[in-house]
Formats: sequence, structure tokens, C-alpha cells
Amino acid sequence: MKTTHRNYSEENGDFKRAFLSFCDENAHIWFDGFGELAGFVVSESGDAGFNILTLNGYRFLYEEMLQWLLETWKNRASQESHFSTEITEHQDWEIKILECYGFHSESSFFTRRFDLTGELVSRFPLELSFSIVDMKTHPDFRAQRLLRAEAFQGKTLNEEELEYQLKYYNHSHAGPLYHPETDLCVMTEDGSFVSGCEALINAHCLEADIERVCTHSNFRKRGFARASVQECLYRLRAMGIHNAYITGYSPEAVSLYGSLGAIDEVRSFVYEFPV
Repeated sequence: MKTTHRNYSEENGDFKRAFLSFCDENAHIWFDGFGELAGFVVSESGDAGFNILTLNGYRFLYEEMLQWLLETWKNRASQESHFSTEITEHQDWEIKILECYGFHSESSFFTRRFDLTGELVSRFPLELSFSIVDMKTHPDFRAQRLLRAEAFQGKTLNEEELEYQLKYYNHSHAGPLYHPETDLCVMTEDGSFVSGCEALINAHCLEADIERVCTHSNFRKRGFARASVQECLYRLRAMGIHNAYITGYSPEAVSLYGSLGAIDEVRSFVYEFPV
């Protein structure tokens, strides 16, 4: 089939402005012979990590898109940052192509689904002096970034690092999937954040992804992540969302989400291309 492709363009109104100017350098779009969107390549962090997404009926474009990426973005790969992507167990076609080009599966994880049309598990009670706030009524993004840096990386950000990360995430907050009402943190009496999660909502499909579930290392095993995820699920259901998805990278996380009522699950793999 005849196809065309070009860089993402904000000026052309691509994806009805669903993405920001960041994508000018980190997204590339494919069109079919009729000029309709067929798929795109995107690097969400601007590095060697990538995702290739195709619309139904256009999976055959995956190899062409991968070839373009390996050639055009080859300078992004290094000993410290390999080309990598995530593939579900159902993408057998894509897995065969990746392996043909030298990619290897390095790890796996599970995504579980919550059916929000039914009853939810009863809320887990918070300890006294702790409360759950959202970024609409309590927009302390500095405290949130400090929490995530410690929880995910075990580090304390200096002022320069903090300002850089705030600039990046402030851009993402302007996207159509972000809702401050479902960007939640557990807060102490002194205003510090100790745990949290964030739901990105696809309103057209009545679905949401709950991401960035984390807890400060000094406050783990006290039910704070459980409480924040549950609050997020209750809010999503009140908004009319039917399904919520959450990904676990450890047996403990997968078990936690199951205890909160998650049902079916899909296994995914991280594929890397060694330099």
C-alpha cells in the first residue's frame, strides 16, 4: 500500500493538538494512500525509548516504521541508553519483527484492569493526620516532584534538577489526557507528600490509565499507595469511566492491585536493542 509519513507538526493541528511542541522532534506520523492517519512513532521522554502505534488494519507498517526509527534516531542510542520498547503478549507480529532486527526481551510486567461499572472494594482508612489531596485544589507540584524522585530514584533533587523536571511536567499537564482532579497525593500535616498516583483519562473510550503509583521510602507498608489508588478509582467511577488500567512491575505491585479488585491481566515485555 502506498503510504506517506512526516514529522509531527503542531502548526498542522496534528491529533487535534493532542500533543505538545515536544513532539515536533519526538514524534513521526504515517498516513495511508488517502491521507488518513495510519500510525505514529513517539519517544515520550525524548530518548532511545520508543513506542510504535498503528491503527487497526495497519500493523503491516510496523517494520517500515521500525526501520525509519533505527536509521533516523540512531544517534539517541548509546551504551547507557539502548533502544527499547514495550510489547504486549498479543502482539506476536510485532515481536517477530523486533527479534528479526536483533531486539531481545529483557523483562516483563503485567497490566491489570478494573471494571468500574461494578462495586469497588471498600476504602482503606488513612492514618490520622494524613489526607488525600488533588492537584486541582492543592497544586503543589514541587512537593510532588520531590516525592517521585525519592520514591522512584531514591534521590533528592537539587534546585536545578527540580526546575528542569517541573518545566517538563508542566508541559505534559497541558495535554488532553491530564486531569488535576485525578492527580492525587497523600499529604502529612506539614504539607509534605508521602504517596500518590495519577490517572490519565481517555474520555472517548471511557478508559483511564493509573500511573506513577509511588510511596516515599520512609512511609512504605502503611497502606498509603492502596488508599491513593482507591481514591483514584472512586473518582474515575464518579466521572463515568468504565475501565481503569494499572501496571505492576513487581510481584508485590501485581498482588496489591489484585487485592483492590483488579480483574483480567495482560503480560507485556520490554524489548531492547543492544548497542
